[in-house]
Amino acid sequence: MSTDTQEAMTLQKISTRKYRYSPLTRYGRNLLRKINRAIDKYDLIKEGDRVCVSVSGGKDSLSLLNLLFEHRRFYPAHYEISAIHVVSDFNPNAEHTRDYLAGLFKTMEVEYAFETMEVTKDKEGNEQNPGCFFCAWKRRETVFKHCVKTGCNKLAFGHHSDDVAETTLLNLVYHGNLETILPTRSFFDGKFDVIRPLFYVREKDLAYYSKLAGFETGTCVCPNDDSGKRKMMKEVVRGLTKEARNLHVNLTNASLKWHEVFDDRPLHTKAKKGS
Repeated sequence: MSTDTQEAMTLQKISTRKYRYSPLTRYGRNLLRKINRAIDKYDLIKEGDRVCVSVSGGKDSLSLLNLLFEHRRFYPAHYEISAIHVVSDFNPNAEHTRDYLAGLFKTMEVEYAFETMEVTKDKEGNEQNPGCFFCAWKRRETVFKHCVKTGCNKLAFGHHSDDVAETTLLNLVYHGNLETILPTRSFFDGKFDVIRPLFYVREKDLAYYSKLAGFETGTCVCPNDDSGKRKMMKEVVRGLTKEARNLHVNLTNASLKWHEVFDDRPLHTKAKKGS
């Protein structure tokens, strides 16, 4: 064996060891256990799936994309990963976010696409100041159409355990039901499924993981965001968690039971027997 070959092998071992025991990798393993639990319990990802990750530019979706790449390294079923980012005409930092994500996607060697949406004008072309609900609806419509167009059969969102708890309480308080964010749901007569691999992951853990990864994350610039009901419910959940450590688990279990009994829409949330 030549000296050059030996040096190359030594450098590869050092690089692999550095990666394997890095703080990011070690912390990521804890999150991957929870991701594996959601994927296996609800059949979120199967052999041959084409998974498109909706990347907003925030900590949750960026962490999800990175963690799915780590997950695929060891998961027995092979699946493809791509990314979609929606550029809004309402976001003053849209161009900067797009450039940052383009560089990140290229570094990760992930197939990606940018789609645009217009929310500052209504159907008649009149200027409007869009609310959070309208922006969210338009964004979802855009990524749904992208999945159908590109043939991706799974659309992954970065909703986490705190989102589930907040949505459950919000619907209970304001609408009198326990509807919540489900781990998976089929759309367009089964053309693709929305999946949420972070279903059991806490927001604080994603914030720390994102910090370790050095992601440059963006936030919503909607003027209604600071006074919204969701932000208020986030504070309620945060306060209740200090008194009830099992709050997230209890809310999740209660909401899933509610869906099984009262929701007649086609669900794919039944756990495997023995899970």
